[in-house]
Formats: sequence, structure tokens, C-alpha cells
Amino acid sequence: MLGAIFTPEVPLGPTQDILITCHASTTGKGKLHGDPECRALRSAASVNRIDIPFGEAVERLCANCRWPLPTDSPILPLGAAVSEVDSLTIWLDRESKDEEDIKAERDAAIALATAEYPPHADDANNEEAEDDETGRDEEWDRYDRARNLRSGRHEHWRRLYSYLARSSEAAAEYPFLAPWADSLQSRLAAVLEAERRAFAARLLEAAAVRSMPTPQFSDGPGLAGLGTEAEKTFRRAWYEWSRRAIWSWRRLEDQDFAVYSVVSDAFGRRRKGKPEAHAAFRQLTADWIRQAREEASRPTSTPWQLVAVKAPALPRTHHSEPERDPLTLWEAAVIATYQVAFNRKAGTTALLVPHLIAEQLLACASDDVPVQLLAPDGNALPAQTLLEQWDHAEPSRF
Repeated sequence: MLGAIFTPEVPLGPTQDILITCHASTTGKGKLHGDPECRALRSAASVNRIDIPFGEAVERLCANCRWPLPTDSPILPLGAAVSEVDSLTIWLDRESKDEEDIKAERDAAIALATAEYPPHADDANNEEAEDDETGRDEEWDRYDRARNLRSGRHEHWRRLYSYLARSSEAAAEYPFLAPWADSLQSRLAAVLEAERRAFAARLLEAAAVRSMPTPQFSDGPGLAGLGTEAEKTFRRAWYEWSRRAIWSWRRLEDQDFAVYSVVSDAFGRRRKGKPEAHAAFRQLTADWIRQAREEASRPTSTPWQLVAVKAPALPRTHHSEPERDPLTLWEAAVIATYQVAFNRKAGTTALLVPHLIAEQLLACASDDVPVQLLAPDGNALPAQTLLEQWDHAEPSRF
């Protein structure tokens, strides 16, 4: 549907001289149509079939007609590229946030900066809240809204990034589109910048968990109820807890349900020794958290590093299929939180990150998510310049 894709402001490049077959009223006025049976032509006394250069026809193309172009016509791939860039307009010129939206975002950031869920009544040292179920319900609703808001902003940020990345790749195939595409892309990049700032996450401690050695099993009276399964349960609890902690943006304390589930599964329907085992594993988890935070606060010779990363776009899915983001929540939050430069044409980002986060990014780099140190030899060029010089198609150097 050429008239729905191409508008007069879209540069056509070499395709402007390609002849396309159109149908029009014999008066020579009105729209040009791809279908001689178009409704708009029904009132015409007669219809002429004409061949006209695409560049001359574009201002008069019917937006409801399809043109039977040859499968090898250069107009087809150009139309696909133009559609990718034009899709950015659905995210632009939206209403600005009102005071209620701004207040909700501020409250969500305050809540999630310390925990994913409201503190226990005894932890909060608030006897009235403990007795007042309504007050507790309101507090839980507050944290639910905060988590939903953060998840929604994360999903929106990733979707905007994906639209921008695809439009940049499409426009790169047709340099003559740049004057038109640049305006839309720069406006979307400004929206993207605002969205990425909506994350409230604990990221350094998650990276510290990855650097910790696997803890040694030590039997104790609290594990007696597990019998011969004690060590196996210990190993599985560490695996589940550390795996979830490494790739999450939540506090380390909020991963304890993984350990609780492992211990509960190990006991099955048995009750004897179960409360003692849960108490023992709560202490183990507290020790792991303490060790991770000690590791995160350990001084190093290179406390911060400049890293380049190219995040993938979301894979295309059918309407009935769920989106599966190649980025983990931790990776997405790191990219959004530590960004110091962004090359929108290449879809690459420069991050200034603590060394533990840099190590985790580099260790987990892949063809889908290339990562590289930008200034390993102390290069003093600005981050934006180093980022533009980075060839992300080259293998990463660790």
C-alpha cells in the first residue's frame, strides 16, 4: 500500500525514477490508484491506465490501494525500511506526564530503593500497623504498584530501544533516508533517555555474588532432619539462590524464597526437623549476603571501568506469542543505570561501571550481546568518541 507508506517528505533516492502503473480518472485530477476497482474510482465516468515515475506519483497515491509491483522491485525493500522508521511516530507526541504520574514514579523509586516488599510489622516497629489490617493492605498495594510501574517502564524502555535499533538498521541500508529519519530517531532517543532513568535496582551486589566461590558444606544440628540429603540440598539451595541473585535487579534478601522452596521440596510431606532446617538455611543465606556485600565493598586498583555494549532488539513475535527478551533484568538495568554515552545509529552504549559489574558483563558477552572494554590502556578520548570508534562486529577482547 504505497500511499500508506510513502509521503512527500520521505526521500526516494533512485526509486523516484521507477515507473509504476496507476489508474486515474480521465479528468487527470484526483488520486492515483493501484486498483482499477478502487471505491474512489466508482463515480468516475472512465478510468485511464498510466505509467508514471514514482517520484511524481507519490503526492497523489491513494492510501487504500495496493500496487501489484514485481517481487524484485527496489520499491519493496525501501518501503519496508520506511515503515520501520515511520513506526517511531507512534511513540512520539504523546501527552506529557501529569502531576499524579510524576508523584507515583517518585513514590515507587523511594519504596523500591530499600526493598521489594513492605517490611514486617515488627521490623517496622509499628504496633498500630500490625493491628490495622487496612493499613497493611494499603502498604502492600503501594509496593505492588511500585513493582508494576518499574516493570512497565522497563518493558517500555526495551520496546522503544528495539524500535530505534530496527529503524537505524533499516535507514543504514538507504543513506538518502538520513535527513528524514534522523529527526524522528533523535526525538525517540530523547524519550528513550527519559525512560531509562526509571530503574531503581541493586546491581553491584548481584555482580559480587558471581565472584564468590562456591561455599563449602558444613553439617550442623539444624540440618539433621535432611539426613543424607543435607549436602545435596545445600548445593541446590546455593545454586538456585546465586543464579537468581546474579541476574536480578532485586535485593539479595528478596531471593530467599528460592532457598525456602529448595528446603521444602527436600522434606516433601515430612515435618520432623523442617522448621530447624529452614532456620539453618536462613542463617546460611544471611552469611552469603554478608559475604557478597563485603566483596562488593572491597577496594580495587580499577574501581570503575568504561565498557561498551550493544543490546539486542526484542525478537519479533506473533501477536499470540510472548516476548522473550535476550537481556536479563540485571543486564537491562545495568545498561539503563550506568549509561554515559549512546550511539543511536549503531545501537551501542558506553557504560561507566564498578569493576565487578564490568567483569560480569565481559564474562557473559556473546554474539547477541557483544561487550568490550573501551579504554583498557587509559585512552583519554571522550566516551562518545570511543563508542563511535568501536566495531562491535569484531570479537570482544577480555
